[in-house]
Amino acid sequence: MMSTATGFPNRQINLDFHTSPYIEHVADDFDAEEFAERLQRSHVNSITCFARDHHGYLFYPSKRHPELVHPHLSDRNLLLEQIDACHKRGIRVPVYTSVGWDGYSALNHPEWLARDPQDNVINGCPSVPKPNFYDSLCLNSNYRAYLIDHLNDIIDSLGPDRVDGLFLDIFSLVPCDCPRCREQMERHGLDHTDIRQRERYSAILLDEFRREVHDLVDDRVPGATLFFNGGHIGPSNKTSLDTFTHLEVESLPSGFWGYDNFPIVMRYVRNLGKPVVGMTGKFHTAWGDFHSLKNEDAMEYECFQMLTMGAGCSIGDQLHPRGRLSDATYDLIGRVYSQVEALEPYTLNTDTMADIAVMTPEREWNMDSALSDSLIGANRMLTELGCQFDIIDPDMDFTRYG
Repeated sequence: MMSTATGFPNRQINLDFHTSPYIEHVADDFDAEEFAERLQRSHVNSITCFARDHHGYLFYPSKRHPELVHPHLSDRNLLLEQIDACHKRGIRVPVYTSVGWDGYSALNHPEWLARDPQDNVINGCPSVPKPNFYDSLCLNSNYRAYLIDHLNDIIDSLGPDRVDGLFLDIFSLVPCDCPRCREQMERHGLDHTDIRQRERYSAILLDEFRREVHDLVDDRVPGATLFFNGGHIGPSNKTSLDTFTHLEVESLPSGFWGYDNFPIVMRYVRNLGKPVVGMTGKFHTAWGDFHSLKNEDAMEYECFQMLTMGAGCSIGDQLHPRGRLSDATYDLIGRVYSQVEALEPYTLNTDTMADIAVMTPEREWNMDSALSDSLIGANRMLTELGCQFDIIDPDMDFTRYG
């Protein structure tokens, strides 16, 4: 069970830039050298930067879709300049794009939207008042071809040498019941009137798309990292695990994940044979709480817990629309990451050791799933007793545990 792959960056930033098309003066204050120098002073060695946001707009000089560049972006080379300035300082820059949500596509291509049995649009966050960008898009529509075209456009517009990796977001289950999905469910012998079976087909569709993207990336930018973020990683991910180069455990404990989530998920995923990165946020609560700043004790606790369990660290942030990183945020991150860096002789390339195996009751994951109370209880109890333990599934090796 390798904890962290040789040379795999473990002081990362996941930088959001979900910027409404109504916001003006976008990137007016961006300075590439200042941006990269601020990251370097904060002991960051990898930052995931944005090609396209949930609104559907682009932040690079697109060759195929120049009309989709953010309408108020003052520096159309924003992503290129971020990458080049970071590369000069040895900072890796995977590229972020959204899959499940795209506000522009939802508005301009309603035929691409996922539908429920009553032909209503399926919204990924129904508790958030409209207007929002959470309407789910169907991968059985022409949206899928648009996404593949978009990924090729990123590679063509940036140049393959600039693409260190791809982080594809919002791989959520969407129980679509549109005519195209009904036809495919019938082919798979699934009953479209049963929401659980619609979710099962959604998982099949996501796996098919992951393989399509994996083959594209493997062909065009061999060696680039590739991660598909669905918000949870568990036994159900094993059907397409070979399409991931590594795993990133998104778990902002002061948000809806809570402090039970990361240690439980991490004790399982570290047995899957992939490098693992834990992801928290600089936000006081969760994504979207952009104005806030987490206290230092919490940030230390969350990052040090990642290290003790064999994961690298990633901290989520949101760049201000004008393009300057927040000094308060990166002073905080720098104080924590300086300690992470000092510990690397002891934390990199290590093996996790456990005396005890706990069998997870999780087999499938659907839209109503949550971590089981029994697993939460076992994790709390064994942690408080100071026991070293893994969480395993029935296909994993029992014999390694006393």
